[in-house]
Amino acid sequence: RRIARLIEKGVNPSKILALTFTEKAANEMEERVDRLVPYGYSAVWISTFHSFGDRVIRDNAIAIGLAPDFKVLSVAECVIFLKENIFELPLDYYRPLGNPAKYLSELVRFIGRLKDEDVSPEEYSAFALGLEKSGAQTDYLKQQSELAASYAKYSELMAKHGYIDYGDQISLALKLFRQRPAILERYKEKFSY
Repeated sequence: RRIARLIEKGVNPSKILALTFTEKAANEMEERVDRLVPYGYSAVWISTFHSFGDRVIRDNAIAIGLAPDFKVLSVAECVIFLKENIFELPLDYYRPLGNPAKYLSELVRFIGRLKDEDVSPEEYSAFALGLEKSGAQTDYLKQQSELAASYAKYSELMAKHGYIDYGDQISLALKLFRQRPAILERYKEKFSY
């Protein structure tokens, strides 16, 4: 209803950006807007945060150091990718001898949660280093240091192969906006609402 009111007040629909968390909610929002506004006024960008981030990244891939044809891996594809590169990961505690791939699914989910919270590999490494300086328990410190090093290596391997994951669709868009103010300004000018 807010989008319809803005359009009724004369706002150009292409100046409106509407974001939500799920694809279902985005589709429902789009259907409601289509019913509420006159025909031909559906130039509103309505999408999920991840889809918006993906579009921003694709439009500006080179500016953030990605190949324009990068591929977004699903969680399952990320686990397979890690299995293929397991011995490049600095794992010890999280790579048991009997089943070296045992914790890879959890590692991918853990990294995804870090990205959802906008925690970069560098920030997590700084956290682990802070634990070391604070005199944290040895086992906990070892686990966190291993996770931090694995997160950094995971990011490096993904970039090397031209891959991003679901969490990168938001974290890389944020990074792009922070590191490239001119691009952020372009989107601020594009979307007033």
